[in-house]
This record gives sequence, structure tokens and C-alpha cells, in this order.
Amino acid sequence: MNFLYKYTKKLKEYREISKVDEIARRYFAMNGFDGSLTILGLLIGYYLLGFNDPAVIFVTGISTCVAMGVSGLWGTYLTERSERISSLRELEKATISDLSNTKIESAHKFAMIVVTVVDVVASSITAFFSLLPFLFTRFFNIRICYYISFALSFVTLFLLGIFLGRISKENIIISGAKMVVAGIVSVLISVLLIRNF
Repeated sequence: MNFLYKYTKKLKEYREISKVDEIARRYFAMNGFDGSLTILGLLIGYYLLGFNDPAVIFVTGISTCVAMGVSGLWGTYLTERSERISSLRELEKATISDLSNTKIESAHKFAMIVVTVVDVVASSITAFFSLLPFLFTRFFNIRICYYISFALSFVTLFLLGIFLGRISKENIIISGAKMVVAGIVSVLISVLLIRNF
């Protein structure tokens, strides 16, 4: 128990030093939004083209989730690492001291890992959530699965909007509606592109 208390206390200290909570929230919202819209666009394309093979839809969707996850893993880690190293160097210059192997350096490394994990999880989970109906095509018609999937995508977008509304202390319904509008715009553009292809 004593070890757990010390470990929790250390993580709390790292969070405060690195200010990772704010950055992680931002990454969660942005990448959750990306994941949801990406899969929505993929499914709209399949639906409009009359594609009815649930296995291919699901596997393609999962492949897209994996690609987004790998992209987030590499991109976020390398970006956050560069920013953290730069910030650490500036702090060293300002304090005329070497911060290697200090609590501050450890906090920055902790932040890099947290932000990377949040990025990967947010985009992959929101995308996967929209694909779930295609696992139940033995119980539902493929068209119904599409409709449920679209509904789940918009619910996800609305919930992300609420999340952002809570952070900014704005009207959560309006904030959620703004995200839904972004989804509708994405769908309309996809429809126009596919209809005129």
C-alpha cells in the first residue's frame, strides 16, 4: 500500500510539473474527432457504393483504426518529444543548470508517454465504436447495421462536443451540436464527391 501511495503521489507530481492534463484533453478531443469522422467517411463511401460485405467493411475499418493508431503513436510521440526537449533546453538555459536525471526531466518523459497513449486510444476507440454494428450482421440487415453505425458516429461526435463544452464551461448542448454539424458537413461533401465521381 505504501508503494502504491508513493507511486500515485509521484505521478500526481509529474502531472503538475508537466501540465499534461490540459494537453492530454486536447489530444483526446482532436483525435477522437478524427477517428470518428474518418470511419464515418469510410462507411458513407461504402454505403453509397452499395457495398454489402460486413467482413470486408469491418476488416477495412479495423485496418484504418490500426493505421490511425500507428500514425498517432509515431507522430505524437516524435512531436511531443521534440517540444518537450526544446522546453527542457530553454529551462536549462534560463536556470543555467543541467536538468538531466531530475524530477523535471522525468515529468516531461511521463507527459510524452501519456499524450501518446491518449492520442492512440482516442482515435482508435472512437473509430472502433462505429464499426461494432458490423459484428452483428447475423442478427440485423446490413442496411440496419449501416444506420446504427452512422448513429453511433454522430453520438460519439456529440459526446466529444459535450466533453469540450465542459472544459470550456460553455453550453454543452451547443458544443455537442457543433461537432454533429461537422459530421453532417463531412457526410454532405462525401455524398457530393461520390455522386459526381
